[in-house]
Amino acid sequence: MRQVYRISALFSAVAAIFSIAITANPAQAQIETSFGTFAPMVAGTTNYVFRGISQSRKGPALQAGLEYTYEVGSLTPYLGTFLSSTKFPSNNTPAGSTNIRQPRELDLYGGIRWKTPLDGLAIDLGYISYIYPGNTADQNVSGGPNTYGNPQWNEAYGKFSYDFGLATAVGSAFYAKDFSYGSGNGLYYEGGFDVPLPLSFLASARLGRQTIDRNATWGTPDYTTWNVGLSRDMEWPFAFSAALVYSDTNIKKNASLGFDNVGNSTPTIGSDTYEQTKGQISFTLSKKF
Repeated sequence: MRQVYRISALFSAVAAIFSIAITANPAQAQIETSFGTFAPMVAGTTNYVFRGISQSRKGPALQAGLEYTYEVGSLTPYLGTFLSSTKFPSNNTPAGSTNIRQPRELDLYGGIRWKTPLDGLAIDLGYISYIYPGNTADQNVSGGPNTYGNPQWNEAYGKFSYDFGLATAVGSAFYAKDFSYGSGNGLYYEGGFDVPLPLSFLASARLGRQTIDRNATWGTPDYTTWNVGLSRDMEWPFAFSAALVYSDTNIKKNASLGFDNVGNSTPTIGSDTYEQTKGQISFTLSKKF
């Protein structure tokens, strides 16, 4: 019942945000200026999943973002930010009774998109910082050091999409020199397809792979993740997007996030109490202005 209440509260909050947004002047919501465009976004999801792992203990999350773009012919430089509520395991740490807090995520990103001369092919190159304001993962808490290290990290990325009519092929690669919690080099690469369906639905499928230098420091072995989804842009009662996605990984039981004992001389990976890495469904409502 508590989970049902949390989801109900989430969507009540999202509905309130949406109701405010649609009463605003559309020209004021997406701000067009002589030096570029500012586009805000709000969203609510039943489960915030990132690379196959729940960032909210399979619970709801509220999200928002703002992106600035400036078109120069076939090139579009951009800067953006993304904010989400998060909830990570915190009941077992190397410092004993010390609790880990990471209540929110703030991403700052920028890059350039290029519509290439080859019809249907677009390329995106950029850089992103994942920040957790207010986190206590690398602080001295409760009289002892917390040996988890800094959860924040940066990545350089490249993406492509190619629309060949019946479907769009997509691919991306993200590289971090110092991945989250000081776990060394991290590489994530992903590919998949988006397929238009009747009644304006869009089907999607993705297959990805995350590799990490120091697995026990991070909390999982190298792993494969995949997801399939169905989405649709809605026009009633106002313009928004809805998406239903099933995600999963190949991480085995007792080898996943939650109880990685990084304080030991020989780090080990323990069990995942909240089953953040297992098969899970998320339903998301979002609106871009």
